[in-house]
Amino acid sequence: MRGSSIKQRLQYPKHVIFTLLLISCFGGSLLSQEIKITDSKSGQPVSFATILITDLKTKTEYFRVSDEKGFVVNPARNTSIIRISCIGYAALSDTVKANQKSEIRMNPTVFSLDEVVVTGSFRPQRADKSIYNIKVVGQKKIEEQGANNLKDLLTNQVNLSISQDPALGSSLKIKGLTGNNVKILIDGVPVIGRMGGNIDLTQLNLYNIDHVEMVEGPMSVIYGSDALAGAINIITKENRNSNLAASANSYYETAGTYNFDGNISLRKKRHSFSFSAGRNFFDGFSTDTLRSQAWKPKEQYNADLYYMYSHDKAKIKYQISFMRETLLDKGNLLEPRFYTAFDSWFYSTRLNNRLDYDRNLKNGLSIKMLASYSVYQRQKETYLKDLSNLTQTLSPNTSDQDTTNFYSFVYRFVLGKEDVSKKLNYSAGIDLNNETGTGKRIADNRQQIGDYAFFASIRYTPLSKVSLQPGLRMAYNTSFSVPPVPSVNIRWEPSARFSIRGSFARGYRAPTLKELYIYFVDVNHNIQPNPDLRPEYGHNFDLAMTFNTEKEKKIHYSGVDLGLFYNNMHNIIQLALRNNTGSTPAYQYINVLNYNTIGYQASLNYEFYQHLEVSLGFGHTGTYFSFGEKKQTFGDYRFSGDITSNVGWTLPFAGLKISAFYKYTGRSWLFTIDENNDIHLGKMDDYHNLDLTLLKKFFSNKLAVSGGVKNVFKNTNIPISGNASAGIHTSGNGNSPVNYGRLYFLKLTYTILK
Repeated sequence: MRGSSIKQRLQYPKHVIFTLLLISCFGGSLLSQEIKITDSKSGQPVSFATILITDLKTKTEYFRVSDEKGFVVNPARNTSIIRISCIGYAALSDTVKANQKSEIRMNPTVFSLDEVVVTGSFRPQRADKSIYNIKVVGQKKIEEQGANNLKDLLTNQVNLSISQDPALGSSLKIKGLTGNNVKILIDGVPVIGRMGGNIDLTQLNLYNIDHVEMVEGPMSVIYGSDALAGAINIITKENRNSNLAASANSYYETAGTYNFDGNISLRKKRHSFSFSAGRNFFDGFSTDTLRSQAWKPKEQYNADLYYMYSHDKAKIKYQISFMRETLLDKGNLLEPRFYTAFDSWFYSTRLNNRLDYDRNLKNGLSIKMLASYSVYQRQKETYLKDLSNLTQTLSPNTSDQDTTNFYSFVYRFVLGKEDVSKKLNYSAGIDLNNETGTGKRIADNRQQIGDYAFFASIRYTPLSKVSLQPGLRMAYNTSFSVPPVPSVNIRWEPSARFSIRGSFARGYRAPTLKELYIYFVDVNHNIQPNPDLRPEYGHNFDLAMTFNTEKEKKIHYSGVDLGLFYNNMHNIIQLALRNNTGSTPAYQYINVLNYNTIGYQASLNYEFYQHLEVSLGFGHTGTYFSFGEKKQTFGDYRFSGDITSNVGWTLPFAGLKISAFYKYTGRSWLFTIDENNDIHLGKMDDYHNLDLTLLKKFFSNKLAVSGGVKNVFKNTNIPISGNASAGIHTSGNGNSPVNYGRLYFLKLTYTILK
């Protein structure tokens, strides 16, 4: 019995052993296919990354999300391609063998140097390797700032000032040069619809934006007219890694702002489709009790749609964008009974159609083509409103009703060779631009101007550390004689941590249709055109130096940037007072012989990865403004300065990000030209601005909640003194509007990736 019992005991484990071996076999297979995703800098796991696994043999696709410890099981039985995306990291693809345990390290996109840029370049490249000095403001910064439009995003940039017209919107200056000299593009296509010479930055929303690239310095060779001071290129999102992506955003401000937008994108093998739409509403704001509000109520509707087909050697993309803004300018009550008023409605519509085609050819050659057709319409309707019975009638005055249309056609074709292993690379292309304006306030009701150019640049790398890029643009303008526009850029990288960039370019800008032919007259404005304007031209010099500590594997990072610039401009186009006797002073565009700017900027950055980010920037810009031939001296310049500081503090245990954005805008010098072309000098007082935000994410990073306070110091109108004004809306010893008081905001973003 005892021997039998022992035998049974010995026999029973055979079944157990077989079962354990079977489980071990399958279990080992599962374990061997386990993939761990980690942060390449800190080694910490990357949680909730979105993963697409494609079995190369069966073509079966699997979608997975990494767990809190960064693990995911690969269900593919054969060698597969794995594509991974996660907010805050560069998307990547890798090949994984079956039954193999592996670790994949993702690179965080925490520094602008890691960003891939396309502005001014023939092919995408890293910002720190570009021959141009490019600043990148990415999705991370957009999210932390709670920014809704381009004006919000650029407010805290050093040596960049934003002025505000409560009716026309925001405009900017870069290094002392106005927005007329800054090319604003969306995916490389110029934005049309300048009012008063500037693009309204509040009309450029960020709801479908991936990042913004800013090139400071002349870009006239690449982008032609309007790029004397630089270029701002808004890059929209593209879904390259998920079969389905959807998001929704809502935003609220206590000043009366209510925004909502959403996006959905689909990807099926080589085909991608995306649709975005949103509505923005602002209730208006004023510091007085008058019926007319200083900051006009407005409502915006936006929609964007694209289809993209791509494969290994080519990509074709069609995109259409739509914006419709309604702005209400309420009039004050009319004497003697004070129950009637004139109300004006302004309708702005912008529609853009574009087609992109990229293809890689043999021997490192490739081509890029872009064709775009844009329409911008501004319509004005004025009504006499009777508040006693709430009725309104269309004003019989024909000047109170107006519709102006602009049509722009752009075509670019570029052939180039970009091979980092070769010393000589090049690109050459044609750039065709044609703009037509129609309306009763345009001379002869219709005007057209065309600019047709050939441009080329050669990038020569005689040594591994030195790159030299000369360029030339030759153009024909239907209204003006265009001189050759040359440029030279140089980049020297003595070490992996230190680089120097220098550039010289001849700037050129032809007057626009608005400056030449369009009368812009309403209750707040009276701007007269000037068909005798001459083109602007000048010489521009930039020098930038960058020092960065090693960043690839370190969790502590610091960087120093220093820039110097000099812009020697002639025939700059400015507004001059021509009649000050009416209720609304009349202004006209004229040429000013000399307009020079000189200055510097510096910034310091430090980051303790995943814990603390600190940046400090400061700059000074001097301006010389004269009709005379006198050779200026350094003492003839009037200097203005600013200081910026951003601090971000992450609390890992709470999953909370606390950010502060501060800017000090120093005393600004203002120039006004009177009826006799005499220059008057005034100044706008200095002021401080501070925004505080909190950001926290929930549900595997799907829900992001941010909130805080903007304009902590309650800036509204900044005093002006002297004999100059801040523009066509203020007079000497008046005020310039900069913001509409302290406000609190809340933003919710929900994202789904599959």
